[in-house]
Order: sequence, then C-alpha cells, then structure tokens
Amino acid sequence: MRRQSTLAVLVKSAFAIMLLGAGGLASAQAQTRPTAEPVKAGATNDLQRSFEIYNYNVAATSGAQRGEVIFYYKCWVCHNDYTIAAGSPAPTLKDVFKRAQLRTGDPVNDSTVANQIRNGSAQMPAFGSFLKDNDIADLVAYLHDKCCYEETNPPANPWYRATAQNSPEVPLRGNLRGGPKGIVHSARGDALEGIMVQLIAPNAIRTTVYSNQDGQYEFPKLPSGSYTLRIARPLQFMPYQRDAVKIDGAVALDDIVLEPRYATDYLPPSPDILPQLTGSEWLWNLPGSAEEKYTFIRNCGNGCHSFQQILRNQLDERSWGLMVFRMMHHAGSPLINRAAARGNREQEEMIVKWLSRVRAPGTELAQLRVYPRPHGAATRVVVTEYELPRVLISAHDVSGDSKGNIWYSSHRTPFMGMLDPRTGIVTEHQVPPTPPGVLPGTHRMTVDAHDIVDVGKLGAHGGTVRSSEQ
Repeated sequence: MRRQSTLAVLVKSAFAIMLLGAGGLASAQAQTRPTAEPVKAGATNDLQRSFEIYNYNVAATSGAQRGEVIFYYKCWVCHNDYTIAAGSPAPTLKDVFKRAQLRTGDPVNDSTVANQIRNGSAQMPAFGSFLKDNDIADLVAYLHDKCCYEETNPPANPWYRATAQNSPEVPLRGNLRGGPKGIVHSARGDALEGIMVQLIAPNAIRTTVYSNQDGQYEFPKLPSGSYTLRIARPLQFMPYQRDAVKIDGAVALDDIVLEPRYATDYLPPSPDILPQLTGSEWLWNLPGSAEEKYTFIRNCGNGCHSFQQILRNQLDERSWGLMVFRMMHHAGSPLINRAAARGNREQEEMIVKWLSRVRAPGTELAQLRVYPRPHGAATRVVVTEYELPRVLISAHDVSGDSKGNIWYSSHRTPFMGMLDPRTGIVTEHQVPPTPPGVLPGTHRMTVDAHDIVDVGKLGAHGGTVRSSEQ
C-alpha cells in the first residue's frame, strides 16, 4: 500500500480523515446533522454531535427507532440469539408482548416491562437510575414494534447524504489552506486560541480548523456552496451557529464573537457539558486513588470502548458487579464465550467498589475541569469528518488503498465499505453469509500493494477466518 498523506481514525459510525499541518496533531469527533433551527441561549443544538450520541439520538430523536439504539447499547449484548444459543440466562425479547407473563411471573404489559427495565433482576442490572422515563418509553415502543435488532439490516444513518450531485471532489494532497478565513475573539475583543471552527457542507461533511494565538483561522479550499458555520466544542462559551454561509474560494468571513457562558473556568455537570467531555476528562473529574483509576483503565477501558460509555452510567453495587463480571469474564463480539478473566478477583472487586462509589445512583459530579485548548503547533491541523450509510454497525478496522480510498470493516453486521474521502461517498459491500447461529461481521482488514482487500470474517464468536476481495 502506498503511503498516504492522510491518517484515518474511526469514531463510532463516522470516519475522520485528518490532514496534518506542520507540527500538528489531530483528534476527531463524529457525525453531523445540518439544521436550520436557531441556536437557543444556554442550550446545545442538534448539530452538537456529541450530544446526539450521548442521548441515543443517532437514528431518531424519539420513538421506536430511537429505542432500537438504546436496545443496542443496553440490552442486545445479553438478549441476542447468539448469546442465548450459548446458554445465557437472558431470554430473547422478540414478541415479548405476545407472551402471557414475564419470567418474574408478572403479566406482560407496558408497566411491568418498564419496571423490569428500571429495577432489573438477579442477573439483570437496574437501569432506572440513569435511563430517563422517555428513554424507557422509547425502548418499550421498540419492543412493541420492531424488536429485535437485526444484524443483517442495521438502521440507516440519517446524517449520511453524500451523492454524486452534491459531492464534488476535493484534493487529498496539499490542500491545507487557501479557503475561507476569519478571526475568533471574545466579546471583550480578546483573541481566542484553540477554538474549533467548523464548516458543514451540503453533503454533511464537516471540516474543522483551529484558531491560532491571534484568533485567526483558515480552512482548506472547499467546494463553493452554502455551508453551516459553527463552533464545534463551545464548552465555556455560548453555542455559535450561522446557517446558509456562502463559501466561494478564500472568502473572508465575519468575525466570530463568543460570549462566555460561565463566570469561572469550572463548568457545571449539565446535560450539554457532559457529552462534550473526553473520556480522560471524565476520569480526571471523578474521585478515586491512582490505583483505582489505573486498575479501571487496564481492565475496562483499554481498547474496547470509551471511558464515557462506562462512566456516564449510574448503577448500584449489585448492578455494577453484573456489568463488570460480564465484561471481564466473557469474550467474542457480543460477549458470548466464557473466557479467562482479564484481571484477577482483587482487581475486579476494586473496580466494582470504585464504580459503585463514584457512579452510584444519585451521585453528582462536582464542578468540572476541562483540559486547556490546543495552542501553538497543535492548532495547525485540519480535521475532515465523514458519515457512513448505517449506524450501529460496530465499525472495527480501517485500511487505505493506493488510490486514497479508506476501507472499513463492521464487527456485527455483514457490511463492509469503501469511503472515497475526496467526495465523502461510501460504497457498501455485503460479505457472504455466515453459518447459521454465527454472528455475521468482519474483523481485521488490510489492503495490499495490489489493492486486494484482505478481511477477517468472525469465526464461531471468537477467532477470524480470512477472505479476500478485489
């Protein structure tokens, strides 16, 4: 494979292709959903993608379709056909409302099912301490109407909108400057460094740059058109958004004036701030000893999923114990196979005790600290983010070919795909079906010097088998 001038990072179901300027390092957020709604003072609008992910809104904002996302993250890992076939005590939930009674003996209706979700049972965590009433209502609606999640037909991504008509090619190489430019400053006139300024194209591709020490920012060359201009991670500032911004070449944009939202650098643990925290900021803001946090990092957050996905939950000690046991003692994509524990019993107990102390029901985070904004060489970076056609696919590996395309695998569905980063258009491929009772999905992926894609298909819930495609 030829060495590319881009780096690819996969974040949930979006790709972020990072073009590095001199001395720059990059990080990425996730998908977009353009909107014409005005910014409300003190609120996070639906273009704050981290807010949408945090609130399970990636497929819909309410109803059964949103309930499917909640089911995927909170229920599917136990209540799936593959785990049940391996002897899990969790029953399948398909057609649950056609049954006469639950395993508890209660009659099946909306109220009893909702209470089961809230209170749990001997082998089920109690989710009522952090799932809100509307979350449970959407989950119950999904159990009524659509259950259960189908790996062969994952939901469409409503934010994917790249087409041949709205996605002209953008050069991959050497395109770091020469586009729209402007200045970011505070209401007092002070230049603001390290602010993430973002333009969202008609095809939903996001391009983000950072302001330098003089508050100046400059985008790469972008296709002409009507864009949305916004601040990608406002945190201490009021949200900022301007719709229908005409972009044509190196146009000078009006100054961005940011109003401070809080009187101090400490932020409240409010519903719009928490989703914007990085995983390490979550960990930083929680009490606990260095040993407790390091044990947690080594056993719970080391490569499988983000800290935020764990630490946003609030559970009692019994429920944390069930969660941690399953994560540390099972393997395979849906945690099917009983395997050797990741850590020892003392480490497991330490993690459960720490989590049940710092993230118990009703515990409140204190005022939050966030890391300083980038400065100096760290601001010389361009981040480009792309959508994938589907959500809830557990995208796993990425690999580039000699033409600059980015290939990705899907850990829980039979879909893999190729992203053309010049246009944002994704071409999907469906891999051959797996044997009955085996979870579909692909794992490791590489592209060789002849652009042959070598992809590992999940085996019997554990290892991989190899296959190749031209």
